[in-house]
Amino acid sequence: MDLSGKNLVFVAGFGGIGFESCKQLMTRNLANLFLLDVMENPSALQLLQNLNKNTKVTYLKCDVTDKQSIKNAIDYVVKSVQYIDVLVNGAGVVADRNVEFAVNVNLIGLINTTLEALPYMDKSQKGRGGVLLNIASVVGLEPCGAISIYSACKFGVVGFTRSLADPYYYERTGVAVTAVCPGMTESPMTKNPKISDTFEYSKPLTDKLYSAPSQPASKAGEHLVQVLEMGQNGTLWISDRCELTKVEHKLYWEP
Repeated sequence: MDLSGKNLVFVAGFGGIGFESCKQLMTRNLANLFLLDVMENPSALQLLQNLNKNTKVTYLKCDVTDKQSIKNAIDYVVKSVQYIDVLVNGAGVVADRNVEFAVNVNLIGLINTTLEALPYMDKSQKGRGGVLLNIASVVGLEPCGAISIYSACKFGVVGFTRSLADPYYYERTGVAVTAVCPGMTESPMTKNPKISDTFEYSKPLTDKLYSAPSQPASKAGEHLVQVLEMGQNGTLWISDRCELTKVEHKLYWEP
């Protein structure tokens, strides 16, 4: 997908991977970049705007655990620019011992944001097609005992992504659905493992996980933009150790 002139909504654009992705996106001559995040970050917002004066950057307060907050943000976007061409769902938190919060941010919030925005992307409704990208994780492809709740949520994101990418939907909506699955990446999420694992006795698993080779968030951001530009419906991509690899799906069952 050629991103030039497009309206892009990035949920959690001030996060580690999110912010690095947005810096890359500001070189693509977007028409509008909307950053939906629970906390404002004026300095980060100004940094992005300074990268390209031709792209209008707008911050909107949005709490993905609150459906009304999501609706208010999407309503503002649509009233401002009419169409959403690209949606990136990037909100995430590793907080396994707060199960409801973890599931609400990592999975339910992503689903609710998608369902709210999709009609304004769907060419058979109020949109003109586009790309929907979810940030999943390698622990949504392979189980991870250290952060079992987070892993379960990311498995859900992978399942939701692949389900929405059904060719029937794609032919109707013109919205390509894809996902990036980062491996260990340097970001605020990976800096405090002591409070994020599933059990107090998870430490050996947690130590192993957090000692895995890590890539800079800038590389994951670069990969995310590549995947957006490819816009291949139904694909999942692993961004790990500075390499981007396509996931090969295996068919286990079909109706």
